[in-house]
Amino acid sequence: MAFPTMRTEKNWLQTILGTDWKLGKNWAIFFGRLALGFVFLWGGYQKILTQMKGQMATKGFLSGPSVAQGPFAESFNGLAGSWTVEYLVVYGELLIGIALILGVAVRFASMSGITMMTLFTVAMWPIAEKASDNPIVDVRVFYTVSFLILAYFAAGRFLGLDRFIERAKFVQKHPKLAWFLG
Repeated sequence: MAFPTMRTEKNWLQTILGTDWKLGKNWAIFFGRLALGFVFLWGGYQKILTQMKGQMATKGFLSGPSVAQGPFAESFNGLAGSWTVEYLVVYGELLIGIALILGVAVRFASMSGITMMTLFTVAMWPIAEKASDNPIVDVRVFYTVSFLILAYFAAGRFLGLDRFIERAKFVQKHPKLAWFLG
């Protein structure tokens, strides 16, 4: 005996946005993803402009006063002037921003952002430069937590290209890629 299956038609809005487009959580995470993406896109863009002037964007930070106070100053000062570090930071920021805005490989971009922000925080430790500064949470810690949220909620699936890429046959054959995209 065969049972009839229910078939539901999707309207155009559900086709574009998905079936859970009315959830406030998705919209909040989407706008958070866009905001963080633009912060990183702008940071990478500004650093590229610095490079176009013939300067290294990371050299001033790594050899500057913010890093000089910390217990790891010697290690990070030694990285100043390294083109490998320069390209990783500059183009890493740019690519993280693009990935978040487009919703492509959001989980990988988030993990990269967490790594970058953790290294920046360690480089500048202690993060409170004045007695009135918060000694525990600063903007880098906030960005790190935001990246954790984006990675956990697979933020690229809502209004992002990850949702469509995950449906590709190649990704279906390799399920670990779907997690990687997020």
